[in-house]
Amino acid sequence: MKDLWLKTKWLILQGKPFIHYLLFIIVFGSLSSLICVYRALITKKLIDAATLSQFHNLFRILAVFAITIILDIGLRAAVAVITSKCSIKISNSIQKKLYNQLMQTKWMEFCKYHSGDILTRMTSDVDAITNMIITTIPNIISLSVLLIGSFITLLMLDPFLAVAFIVISPSTILLSRIYSSKLKKIYLKYQALESKYRSFLNESFQNMLIIKTFCLDDKNINIVKEIQKDRIHLTVSRTKMSVLTNVALSSGYWISYFLIFCFNASKLSQGITTFGTLTALLQLVGNIQGPFYGLASSLPQVIAAIASTERIMELESLGIDHKDLMVTDIKTAGVIFQNVDFSYKEDKMVLSNASVNINPGEIIALVGSSGKGKTTFIHLLLSLIYPEKGHIYIKNNLNIIEVSAGTRKFMSYVPQGNTLFSGTIAENLRLGNPYATDEELKHAAKAACAWEFIKNSSNGLYTILGERGTGLSEGQAQRIAIARALLHKTPILILDEATSALDSETEINVLETIKNLEPTPTCIIITHRNTALKICDKVFKLEDKHFIEQSSLNHKDVAVDVI
Repeated sequence: MKDLWLKTKWLILQGKPFIHYLLFIIVFGSLSSLICVYRALITKKLIDAATLSQFHNLFRILAVFAITIILDIGLRAAVAVITSKCSIKISNSIQKKLYNQLMQTKWMEFCKYHSGDILTRMTSDVDAITNMIITTIPNIISLSVLLIGSFITLLMLDPFLAVAFIVISPSTILLSRIYSSKLKKIYLKYQALESKYRSFLNESFQNMLIIKTFCLDDKNINIVKEIQKDRIHLTVSRTKMSVLTNVALSSGYWISYFLIFCFNASKLSQGITTFGTLTALLQLVGNIQGPFYGLASSLPQVIAAIASTERIMELESLGIDHKDLMVTDIKTAGVIFQNVDFSYKEDKMVLSNASVNINPGEIIALVGSSGKGKTTFIHLLLSLIYPEKGHIYIKNNLNIIEVSAGTRKFMSYVPQGNTLFSGTIAENLRLGNPYATDEELKHAAKAACAWEFIKNSSNGLYTILGERGTGLSEGQAQRIAIARALLHKTPILILDEATSALDSETEINVLETIKNLEPTPTCIIITHRNTALKICDKVFKLEDKHFIEQSSLNHKDVAVDVI
């Protein structure tokens, strides 16, 4: 119950900013329900007036009947418009808060989830929650109004039938309760499968080159078929339960309908009741049974929303990066690793009591064979992961600051591989500095040896790139990424195999440009190539979980392990 209350409270908080919309929908929906009840009485009067030839009342009753229809149509139209507007507002609000949360989530916790799973939660699960707030809850209230109003009216017309009917109907809705836990399990399985499906499709599209070159077309098609079979199985299971519930509810409705029809047909033949009363009673039966049916039909939606709430709350519980930092401006900075331990698994240390001191303005190379901890070093410095023991600082003449999410603003990072976005070249460059002028973009592009191919592109800086920089070579994509980092203008620059796709001459030109920047950033180069080592002040090799400084700094024979 405590867990259910927490989820209910969370749902209430999501709907609270839109309470004025929800009240409008609930009030107008309830008025529409009352009109339905009143229409049953008007129908009675209308039929009785017609059968008794009371023509002086007939036209007045017809006018009232027409007004109720017009009002009902108007109310339903207004509810539909407001529901549509409110629905997208609530959906946007939940997605925005979730997106903000994910943007601030600690890197390692974020990496536990596949992007396809996160997208499913941000779309399908948010839709289920939005539907619960904006549709299911108002419907439950308006159906309850219709149920109570119809029962009171039925009680006035025929107390015996009203009591009998209210005994029969709830017994049918209780049957749906039996399936609630099973429905939730099926829903959670379906959402997990949907996440898997989206993840697979996403990776297939992103890695189409690999799929085609390794001739994996048929294999992937078969995987999709298998996932779709599982989706069909879960959908059919969910539908079977819904059908069983609907059969029970329909049975209750038709039993009630049959009893009222038989009972009042007998009274009608004896002249005890009128055609109008019989018609009104049959309408009221529908008005009572309909809400029972609607309330039971809402159960799967409620279960889906609660399960989806659980999935969203799980993401919201992830740890947050704290970016609070007293120091706001640092022109130069060095790096200190002090007795750092780190492991991804308890029994496999990557760094053990590792220490290194990099002075402000130095250009250093970090070398070593794959899997020795070079990328781990970067992630620790960027505070994407955290040391188990020891400390990591950035330093200048005035301050020594322990690294955190807040110190990332003092670092520019050029990771391995293609890290460009779809959009123009200028938009990609301005990720480093949103306020950079075209002249500053041009200057950074020249520094990264990228200007020549940019100016010769179809629209220069405003040439549109496809997903992951489609349209550029790997070397061109790397140079744009380097220019983007230079525009960031931070005291620490990290190049992780950032020049691997460049020829030796271009690589040297780029690194010489970085070395001559004023003020010179502290540059950390992770490389497997000897070319870059010639301009480095120091070279450190990661070996045996430690940083080992190499002695022959300016010679071609510095030991670099090649992948």
